[in-house]
Amino acid sequence: MNTSVSPKVGVIFKSYEPLSAMQAYARQTEASNMNGGFWIAEAYHWFRQYGLESRGCFTTLAAVAMVTENIPVGLGITSPYLRHPTIQASEAAAIDELSGGRFIMGIGVGKVGIEYLEYDIDKAKPVPVHRESMEIMRRIWKGEQYDYEGNLFKSRMPGYDRAADGLRTEIPIYVGATGPWMQKLAGKESDGMLLAGLTSPAFVRYALDNMRKGAATVGRTLPGDFPVGGVILCSCSEDGDKARDATRSYTGTYIVNKIRNIKNDVILAGSGLPDESWEPFRKAIADGTDDNVTHLVTDEMMRKFTVISGTPDDCLEITQDLVDAGLNLPLLEVVGESEAYNLEVIRLMGEHVVPNLKPGPALA
Repeated sequence: MNTSVSPKVGVIFKSYEPLSAMQAYARQTEASNMNGGFWIAEAYHWFRQYGLESRGCFTTLAAVAMVTENIPVGLGITSPYLRHPTIQASEAAAIDELSGGRFIMGIGVGKVGIEYLEYDIDKAKPVPVHRESMEIMRRIWKGEQYDYEGNLFKSRMPGYDRAADGLRTEIPIYVGATGPWMQKLAGKESDGMLLAGLTSPAFVRYALDNMRKGAATVGRTLPGDFPVGGVILCSCSEDGDKARDATRSYTGTYIVNKIRNIKNDVILAGSGLPDESWEPFRKAIADGTDDNVTHLVTDEMMRKFTVISGTPDDCLEITQDLVDAGLNLPLLEVVGESEAYNLEVIRLMGEHVVPNLKPGPALA
């Protein structure tokens, strides 16, 4: 039995970047031998408060698929609350066909995006929503004729021989899992687990424990290289201070999101910092100044949350900490002042960090 797993490192951007920039980033990701692939996280109009405009995640991935040849292309994530599973399945099938079978479907709550919808998340709870969505999508991709009636979704579908058209009948589904119940669902039914931003080593271990418990409840044995990914802010430069400054405001946004929307104290506690560290952020939320918290983010906070920022040597050390905790699919959320800067970050990570990463532990 293998006791270690070589990590696969990918790059991820939210879909508020211009499509031409996305294509450039994807080309650089492939040229830099990032075998974890290029991923898109669906952005929402919520980001307009930061001067950013969202694009459709599937259209963005189509643009990416057309300029890459070998690396995976993935969604990390879109929300099943935003589209009926039959629509999600058809969009995913199209991207998979366009990419030649390289697509990975990632679904998660996306709480920031659904806060404008008329969903009562206490009634349409995330675990059953995701479980039923996965079941319907998988039946569609298999080409089954079915008549499905769940507690939340209904769907009737004629059969179709997708394999005869050279189409995949199985597309991997990764579950974005912030809380314990979703992490257990990932262990029970998914093909991979994706953790949210500010993923510290302690939070990785916490999530892995929940994922294993979920798998055990259904008698499932997960392979040692079962994909465990995480969205990790990243800026790499020979000027370490410049790199850290590039991730500072984004770290602040993530902290505010965890306090106000996600409300997951385990993520904050995973940093090892005392709870009073977050009081200035809570006050900013209460005062309505939470779009201006960059000055509250210290270098220590970013290091504790394993934000990958600094010189190439710094970035290698930080990334290795995550890999050693069991994160075998770090997804680098590259943030910087310009397209040229972001391309340089991807190049530096591909040349100086990824080749020097040591294997991490296999999933026990």
